Amino acid sequence: MGAPGADAYRQAGFVLGGDTALILDGLTLEGAVAAASADAKHRTQQLAAGMGQWSRSWLCRQQALHAVQSGNYAAAFPLVRAAADYLAAEVALLRTGAAEWQGWLDTGGIAQAPEAHAMEFRLHAFRSAESLASLPELGALYRQASDLALSHFGTTLLLAGNESTPDRVLMTFGDRDFHLGLAELALGFLLTLGAVQGDTLREFEAVFNLPDAAALEAHAASARALAAGRDRCRMETTELGGETRYLVSNWRRQSGAAPKRVLL
Repeated sequence: MGAPGADAYRQAGFVLGGDTALILDGLTLEGAVAAASADAKHRTQQLAAGMGQWSRSWLCRQQALHAVQSGNYAAAFPLVRAAADYLAAEVALLRTGAAEWQGWLDTGGIAQAPEAHAMEFRLHAFRSAESLASLPELGALYRQASDLALSHFGTTLLLAGNESTPDRVLMTFGDRDFHLGLAELALGFLLTLGAVQGDTLREFEAVFNLPDAAALEAHAASARALAAGRDRCRMETTELGGETRYLVSNWRRQSGAAPKRVLL
């Protein structure tokens, strides 16, 4: 119960080392852009607005990777969902020249609050359904990650009782054992998010300082190719009985096991 997941760490490195290495490479490339963009020339409110969301997405993706490495898949998917949400907000801010951010600043978004003896950061709720709609790749990922992160019965069983049958519910508690299907799903999401983030940085090269734009482009292509592999576990929509459902293919706990399919 709640074991450290040492076996999951070894298995993730052995079976999915290529995924892990590519995700880490992407995070490192992004870190180099963030560091280079700290020069005086690039210190604009558009950079600040984009970087706030980008930083949160970067950290969520990093921690989702660590969660997968420790077999904590239940924690990985909410982090993936949050990372996608922050990335969508980043894109929206950058594409509008951070107009809403600037408006927030201009109307006292940051202020002194003497009556509360506090510094005030007004909440100003901000989300971007438009970005999720305009980037189909990101929108599809967000919907899938959301359904895996929320308390739906089917996805709860997928994460905490996937050996169940119609005759018997086999629920686990604190399971941290390696599961190839869950790991491939989560890492595939992270590869895709890294690719979309790389595209975003290159789209707004005037805002960010890109030490190596070609490396970002090459990484995005490699990440998408790896995530799209037909031999890995994937989650796709399908129409069944007039209803849109998810079909999970290549579902298996270990690499040598026979692949199965799960309908959600």
